[in-house]
Amino acid sequence: MATGILAILLRWMLDPLLGHVAFYVTVYIAVAYCAIVCGYVPAVLSALVGFFGIFYWFVDPRHSLQVIQAAQIHSIVGAILVIAVLAALGGANRSKRLRLNDTVTALVAEASERKRVQQELREAHDELERRVEARTHELSVTLVQLESEMAVRQQTEQHLRRLSLRLMNLQDEERRRIARELHDTTGQTLAAMKMSMALIRQIKDAPGALTPLLDDLDALANEALQEVRTTSYLLHPPLLDESGIASAARWFVEGFARRSGIQLQCDIPEKIVRPARECELVLFRVLQESLTNVHRHSAASAAYVRLSCGPDLVELEIGDNGKGIPEESLRRFETVAEAGVGITGMKERVRQLGGRIEIRSDNGTTVSVALPIRIPAVTSRTTVAV
Repeated sequence: MATGILAILLRWMLDPLLGHVAFYVTVYIAVAYCAIVCGYVPAVLSALVGFFGIFYWFVDPRHSLQVIQAAQIHSIVGAILVIAVLAALGGANRSKRLRLNDTVTALVAEASERKRVQQELREAHDELERRVEARTHELSVTLVQLESEMAVRQQTEQHLRRLSLRLMNLQDEERRRIARELHDTTGQTLAAMKMSMALIRQIKDAPGALTPLLDDLDALANEALQEVRTTSYLLHPPLLDESGIASAARWFVEGFARRSGIQLQCDIPEKIVRPARECELVLFRVLQESLTNVHRHSAASAAYVRLSCGPDLVELEIGDNGKGIPEESLRRFETVAEAGVGITGMKERVRQLGGRIEIRSDNGTTVSVALPIRIPAVTSRTTVAV
């Protein structure tokens, strides 16, 4: 409305110049300005106020709203059409400008938001890098500690293995010494007792009542002498040193079958290439431990022992038809810490000589051992160091 009044005032100021032509030119300007700046409604109001004001004050007859000429009608219609076109074009231009402004505002807001997000991402990335660096440092320190602990543990395990092997070697030496002492001292003492009793029997004036006592003493001496010899041989059979593992194994298998009542099939050749002394001792201890386990735990009625010798390996296999080993226990045997003392001893003895040992349970239990005929130089030096 104010622009319409301004259009009337501007036309009044230009009236000396324009006279009776271009009555509505200032209205056109006001309508175009309102349409572009304010919109359709203000443009229409401005057009109405300006049109009627100019028509009243400047169109003849002035100060009247009468239409007396056809040219005035043409002028009014033309003014109305021009005002309508200007309002439409200005409104459309304003709408486009507003949309453009909204688009620019949205783009500015989006750019600002994107910049803020990028800043947050950079800060988050920097923070993540700091955390990763700190965590990497912590992990590096932890890894160094773990490697140090693993090295200490490996050294401890190696020390324990060496100690275990040393104890087993000392045990073998002690068995050999005890066996020799039993054979050389206790066995000789019992033999001397039998000789003394034989001399007493030869005395003619000896009372007859001594005869039953001498018979009992002779039987007890025979039994004790047999037990001493058996114990001595079990501790360390002389055949192992004199004739080798084949003869010692056959002797032990025959005695075990006689004492246990278990039917034993023995597949041991008469003569084989003798492996190293350490190999023979380990094979004999494995045979002892395995048959003892058969007697104690398997409830088997039959078993077999097989010994074979190849170009590089000597193999020993002991099997039975007993109840076998539960799967859970068999898995525990894979770990030395979970296995029994006897099995641990077998594993450590075989491992010391660079061999392999396998325990299977399928319709009974089978223990298989393979040892190199010649002990590797490194293993021999390690054994001596122990």
